[in-house]
Amino acid sequence: MNKNDITEILSDNLLFKNLVTDCHVNEATTNLQLGGEDSLCFYNISDQLDAKEVFIKRLKSSSCKNLVLTKKVDVEGVNIWVVEPSDFLWAQDLIANEIYPDKKKVQLAGITGTNGKTTVSYLAMQLATLLGYPSISIGTIGVRDSKSILEEDILSTTPSYLELRKIIHRYQDDYKFIFMEVSSHALAQNRLNKVRLKSCAWTSFSQDHLDYHKTNEEYFKAKLKILESSDDKNLIVPSSEKSLLALLADNNVSRKIVEPYFDECLEAGFKASYNQANLSVAIALCEVLIGESIDRSLLSKLSLPAGRFEAIKYNEHIVIVDYAHTPDALENICGTIKKDFSSFELRVIFGCGGDRDRSKRPLMGEAVSKYADNIIVTSDNPRTEEPSSIIDDITPGISRDYIRIEDRRLAIEKSLEDLSRPTVVLIAGKGHEEYQDVKGIKHHFSDKEEVMKIIDRNKNV
Repeated sequence: MNKNDITEILSDNLLFKNLVTDCHVNEATTNLQLGGEDSLCFYNISDQLDAKEVFIKRLKSSSCKNLVLTKKVDVEGVNIWVVEPSDFLWAQDLIANEIYPDKKKVQLAGITGTNGKTTVSYLAMQLATLLGYPSISIGTIGVRDSKSILEEDILSTTPSYLELRKIIHRYQDDYKFIFMEVSSHALAQNRLNKVRLKSCAWTSFSQDHLDYHKTNEEYFKAKLKILESSDDKNLIVPSSEKSLLALLADNNVSRKIVEPYFDECLEAGFKASYNQANLSVAIALCEVLIGESIDRSLLSKLSLPAGRFEAIKYNEHIVIVDYAHTPDALENICGTIKKDFSSFELRVIFGCGGDRDRSKRPLMGEAVSKYADNIIVTSDNPRTEEPSSIIDDITPGISRDYIRIEDRRLAIEKSLEDLSRPTVVLIAGKGHEEYQDVKGIKHHFSDKEEVMKIIDRNKNV
């Protein structure tokens, strides 16, 4: 497309244009830093006082020369089209129809929930593929099929509408189904826009993201918006989520309630009760898309995603690496370990991410205190906050003795020392992540790698 093509496509609702250079656009994005000279970048300039200055600063480090904005800004050397904020998604849809046409060949299922989205989407993707319907999952662990990671970094749990259209376009000829995590942020921002879901599920509901949604009521309302994008209004929910089911009933939401499933043929991680619930949701989603019941004998071939109850043997001990980073997730995993590994002591190492909902920090400490025999509090992704301040917010919720070690690497080393009797060591918070975000810089860091280094080193002692 050239600049005249773009002008014609947006003409019905175009407020302003300033076209200063020729262009040939063959790609579109909502990430200014990823845009090249042949890209059309969509950038929503908010109403914050410094929003225009922030945009101009980011533009200086970008090579993008074509921009669709929601406010008029005086910049040189780039083509600009301006639309109303209310037309921002409309404009993305029109451009996506030209560059990334959707042939409607692939069907999508959406999964929302405070915890469990990644596991459900990953299990459903595997199961559908085993049944002869090649599938992909989209979410926290990127875009992947049953064999490999296709795209590792999609910038957020749920991509922007334009990035989602790009993914659908890229894989629509090779896959039948897409199982997608749908975050509350994405729903509040209407990122699904015109993408339709064949079916949808809600895995769990507990406090999270109140830095964004402000109240649990607004958080609930945001997640409930998934039904607006679903053709099947029968929301799939596990029977174990009693409080969520009650809230949905109070809001007259139609539910398909599924019972947690377990069989001894499944891998050890499915002993966790919430993974049994996640599996039942994955089965139900596949059955809706395929249109028939699924042979349960196939389930023995399923595996859990990396960093979700990932168990590592260490002599007579078990180290579990898990992504649990909310009070509810910690409560669930700690309770499950104490119940299903009752002969083991439980040692928990955890922290909390910076620049996020601070009110959940003492609640995380409280959840761990209910079950852990030993506690080590450390850093997670401090981001721009001081690790010591985050730990200070966690510890008022801890009601038993604990050790405080800010350096996560040293904390993991300490967690594997002085294990006098069979112990489950739960390293919670980062799961599959292979980085630690400190002051805006992502440093390579993997909980699993650190554990394996220690185990290997001790083999030679």
